[in-house]
Amino acid sequence: MKKIEMTIECPSCKGTGLYQGMAEGNEVAVVCKDCGGTGAFKYSYSYNEFTGRKTKKGVKRVYLTGGTYRIGTGVINYDGIGPVNMDIEGVSYKEFLEGKMPKHIEKLGCPMLLDQSACHSIKGFTDRCNKLHGGWLSWIPDCKNRKNSSECWKIFNKGKTQ
Repeated sequence: MKKIEMTIECPSCKGTGLYQGMAEGNEVAVVCKDCGGTGAFKYSYSYNEFTGRKTKKGVKRVYLTGGTYRIGTGVINYDGIGPVNMDIEGVSYKEFLEGKMPKHIEKLGCPMLLDQSACHSIKGFTDRCNKLHGGWLSWIPDCKNRKNSSECWKIFNKGKTQ
């Protein structure tokens, strides 16, 4: 375990040692409670130096996410989706340790539900998403195109390879 200790400018009072908030009137301040009026803040951080990825006991399969669903192994029958064989989704833990990364379980939702930040990084994706919905989409689970998310996945996967 390594430890870093340093003295930094107090982030609460910006190094002044003083605080002015709603209760302090014009031309008055109180002593900053975080630094005791010194303007300096003693910061300490402990960490373990990275020496390589460790193994985790009891893991058989690895997935990117379950989205809004509980995930496990075997065939799981999801309401509104049907059966999903989780043993062919994701990757085995051994494959993960060898560097293989899992793909999204497309049956569990659309790209916006499972990887919204990636959707925003694909040029034109969110505009296309709104168009498929029939207007501006403010709450993703209400998407009118949800039953046809395979079209969205085609656009998403094409955009990720470009």
